[in-house]
Amino acid sequence: MPLLIRDAAEVLTMKRGIGVKKNCSVLVEDGVISRVGRFKDPAGGRVIDARGCVVCPGFVDSHTHLVFGGTREKEFALRISGATYEAIARSGGGIASTVEQTAKTSEEKLYELGRQRLQRIIRHGTTTVEVKSGYGLLPEVEYKMLRAINRLKRRAPIEIIPTFLVHAVPKAMKRRQYLDLVTEEMIPYVAQRDLAVFCDVFCDRIGFNRKESERILLAAKEHGLKLKIHTDEFANIGGAQLAAQIGCTSADHLVVSTKRDIAAMKDAGVVPTLLPGTSVFLRLSEKPDVRAFRTAGSTVAIASDFNPGSCMIYSMLKIIALACLSYGMNVEEALIGATRNGARALGVFDRAGSIETGKQADLVVLDVDNYLKIPYEFGEDMVKYTVKKGKVVYGQDN
Repeated sequence: MPLLIRDAAEVLTMKRGIGVKKNCSVLVEDGVISRVGRFKDPAGGRVIDARGCVVCPGFVDSHTHLVFGGTREKEFALRISGATYEAIARSGGGIASTVEQTAKTSEEKLYELGRQRLQRIIRHGTTTVEVKSGYGLLPEVEYKMLRAINRLKRRAPIEIIPTFLVHAVPKAMKRRQYLDLVTEEMIPYVAQRDLAVFCDVFCDRIGFNRKESERILLAAKEHGLKLKIHTDEFANIGGAQLAAQIGCTSADHLVVSTKRDIAAMKDAGVVPTLLPGTSVFLRLSEKPDVRAFRTAGSTVAIASDFNPGSCMIYSMLKIIALACLSYGMNVEEALIGATRNGARALGVFDRAGSIETGKQADLVVLDVDNYLKIPYEFGEDMVKYTVKKGKVVYGQDN
């Protein structure tokens, strides 16, 4: 059945810049975008009246930890009182706390918690989302997480990209022993069973060093997994340079990346992914060098990093606003980062991230009359409709 989104105040195509088209419509047929412009209503099909609204590509959240057990609100209170994320982690909190709680949570419960969280992000306009493991550490719990993520992938009304995240060394294991386990057993198991599209590693002062990260990523590459890296969040230990050298699709966080790092990633085609919600949640004083990314012409993505310890923000609308308010990105950069460049960070720009003829009809209708109001009306619930492959998956008349 055709879908017509009619007479929008603005359509943001994201083809060149944000690509604003005023007072026009979007016609969807067979789940893909058929026409963008001004034309008469076709016979039959569903019509959405978008007068006074902005239509843009569905948001692509390219970095989340959506599936986990337990919560860490006590750590949030400790940070507000002055404790640092690293100090909390070294005292047994942080990732270790969620690892313990996730191990105790059944696969069915992990699936159900993930399903509930997905419903919330759909209501806020996300149509493609990456979901990482990484709170299992040991094989049986990591596989449990990935099975829950893949069950969500099969059943969810939006697109899910699963990622196997090598996050930390389990307490009971030596580092070399764990690296052997990850590279010789876990990565082959995950790849052979198609449990993940990407492999990610936490390359930082409190994670894995550059050499260890390289070993993990090379093993993943050998087994056909695409590559991501968490790096330069707390310390620069060469992770961005590694991402460029080894061919990561994206490098994420990049709070302390240098101009040299930024240039290397640009030359190698690595998509830098900034996570402003995490900086705000952790109250980090240091911020990414947005001006250097801009000068280099980088294809910067932004994502939520939704997780129980350092960012409980799942709304990409809020992340867009925080990218502007906290990182100093301009409105256009933030919107492009949440759509077109987010799709590039997941390798799905061939089908998502822009409004173009022949692409999937992944769309969001926002109850504002111009795109500048998207971050300006910070925190407002402005999504009227979320559309995935031409199907309305959230709407006021659902």
